Amino acid sequence: MKTRFVATALFGALMIPAAAQAKAPAPAAPVGAPANTGQATAADIVAGTKVFDSQGVEIGQIEAVQGDNVVIAAGANRATLAKNAFAKAPAGVSVNATKAQLDAAVADASAKAGASLDTALVANAEVKSQDGAVVGTVKQVQGDQVILDRPDGAVSLTRQFFAADASGLTLRMTAAQLDAAAKAAQPAGS
Repeated sequence: MKTRFVATALFGALMIPAAAQAKAPAPAAPVGAPANTGQATAADIVAGTKVFDSQGVEIGQIEAVQGDNVVIAAGANRATLAKNAFAKAPAGVSVNATKAQLDAAVADASAKAGASLDTALVANAEVKSQDGAVVGTVKQVQGDQVILDRPDGAVSLTRQFFAADASGLTLRMTAAQLDAAAKAAQPAGS
């Protein structure tokens, strides 16, 4: 049975959730910080809106809104914050933390998530999809490549498609998305 490499088929078809989630600390706003004009509303919190820190420094912009979570693109970092963490600002929205504090929180969350994934990503570990279906077991881990043993044949994914928490390993896609990507990665005529 051949292993199919599905990572390239997945990039165009899936939106990858934020790699690390960080909660912004809540320090007091420094003297001289731009005045916020109250709690941000749903109309203020939309993709593309500029996000500023508590000192008025631009952090980045809102990349996506997923229910009550807001993904901020801050350079190479992604941070997921609750909608209620945002206030209106003169040129967008703001959070009650400095850019440095947010960057530190993202780095810390990323390190913890990576360590948790390293611990969980072992041979024979059961893997569930985002929609809760068991999609296979880890057959082998080789660097960033993870070979997932499935009833329909093994597939190789990069570790970025996996997350780990107290309930175990989760694939960052639904079972249907995995099936479609594996099918797309099959050589013609197989």
